Amino acid sequence: MTDEEFQSAIDGLLKGDTDGLRAIYEAYVRLIYSVVLNLVRQHEDAEDVTSEFFIKLVRVAGQFKKGSPHKAWLVTIARNMALDFMRKNNREITGYSDAEDSDEPLNIVEKAAANPEDRQLEDKVIASEDMKNAMDTLSPKEKEIVDLKLLGDFKFKEIATILGQPMGTVTWVYNQAIKKLRRYLVDYE
Repeated sequence: MTDEEFQSAIDGLLKGDTDGLRAIYEAYVRLIYSVVLNLVRQHEDAEDVTSEFFIKLVRVAGQFKKGSPHKAWLVTIARNMALDFMRKNNREITGYSDAEDSDEPLNIVEKAAANPEDRQLEDKVIASEDMKNAMDTLSPKEKEIVDLKLLGDFKFKEIATILGQPMGTVTWVYNQAIKKLRRYLVDYE
């Protein structure tokens, strides 16, 4: 969904038009569900929070600032709702380890740009019938970052902003996740 289409859908929502909500739902339900599931870790709870997200979207549509990145806005709302759900239900909220202390190099963005094999791997993972099993090998933080990158098509800087993490940490975690997926999918290469 383009920025213009999203703004049109929001404008429709503000006028009471349910077609705007339907368009946003169809474009982003998979991304929102994935973001929520990565935090709450139970399908039933993720479905509930995702449903509540779209109900809340109708109420907060007027808060969207025209011209701002709409996907980041949606994901931030979904993450906050999932975190609130976790707090309300006294569930542990997993944090990010300090990945920057690792010996791994942090210039992953430059490596990925220079290496088209990484993009081919991403395409292969997305298309794989075994995607669920491959993704299950990832930790929750890795899964969240991979989902934001692949499903949300966010840039690393945007993901870092959404998660409130340094970009180096985000790129490092993403790189580790891709390495895990590569090892898992060795039979597919």
